[in-house]
Amino acid sequence: MALYAIGEALIDFVPSRPGKPDADIRYTPAVGGAPLNVAAAYARLGGESYILSQVGDDAFGAQIAATAQAAGVDTRYLKRSRAAKTALAFVTLHDNGEREFAFYRDPSADMLYQPENLAAITPQPGDILHYCSVSLTPGPMRDAHRAAIERFRAAGALISFDINLRLPLWPNPADLYAAVQEYLPLADIIKISDDELEFVTGERDPARGIGQLHRGAVKHVIYTRGAQGAAWYDAGGQRGAVDAYKVQAVDATGAGDAFIGGLLAEMSRLNLNLHQALTDEHIAALLHHAAAVGAITTLQRGAINSMPDREQLYSFHSSRAYFYPEDYPGGILPS
Repeated sequence: MALYAIGEALIDFVPSRPGKPDADIRYTPAVGGAPLNVAAAYARLGGESYILSQVGDDAFGAQIAATAQAAGVDTRYLKRSRAAKTALAFVTLHDNGEREFAFYRDPSADMLYQPENLAAITPQPGDILHYCSVSLTPGPMRDAHRAAIERFRAAGALISFDINLRLPLWPNPADLYAAVQEYLPLADIIKISDDELEFVTGERDPARGIGQLHRGAVKHVIYTRGAQGAAWYDAGGQRGAVDAYKVQAVDATGAGDAFIGGLLAEMSRLNLNLHQALTDEHIAALLHHAAAVGAITTLQRGAINSMPDREQLYSFHSSRAYFYPEDYPGGILPS
């Protein structure tokens, strides 16, 4: 299964320490953007991934391409443009590792990605298309999302949507709400956080809110709760849950992307088909795997450079008394 991630690719300016921006804080440029982060997490764990995006014909665009390639992401579909610059985002870190973003893109090169760029792509049955709401602001990139979803759906691919709300990008929150409501039913699997659930459904209680997400093509919902872990729901209700790993988080940038990228990578490694029924054991294994990948990513500043490969993941599990029984199809179980 190859993963294709469509949407933004940008430079995150990561601060030297938590706290409000001031003259003493220094910023380090780090390659990011939610779709690219997911593609990198997938590739770092041994999967085949592609980024469908556009960067400026500038130094930052070259840095993005080089970093993506170093992580194992295939960049043949990453376009370069002289019409706009590469997108930038300045990150503010809080003491608990959580972060805020200030975006600089008016427009940025990724927003001008054209639907016709998809013509060279031939998705196969079982491939994965992943997207999030960040790049659903009006413009060519949003049109490319619709075209990509239709193209991959016709090929029998799996469609993955990480809600990933970024309210500062939308002058009117109602437009973001409408975009999510339009693109949510087009996906097979949804990732949504506890903070996002109320915005999307009007409900804080997952017992009432999650059910509203099971419409259109949606078969599975991954509900993340930060330090409280995550849960998996299908149309019948909750199928599994995992506690968050207790780590000393330094920077949560990219942790949610690493989580879903890790989950999709393990699903691919185990050759699981989300169009068919999953066992409770497989769901538990996928959640544990995803939680570990997300946790490891918080241990350093920046996103892609913090994501683990399989050796680092195995070492993380080994240090926490986890094991990989060869005869267990899920690969990871708590001892």
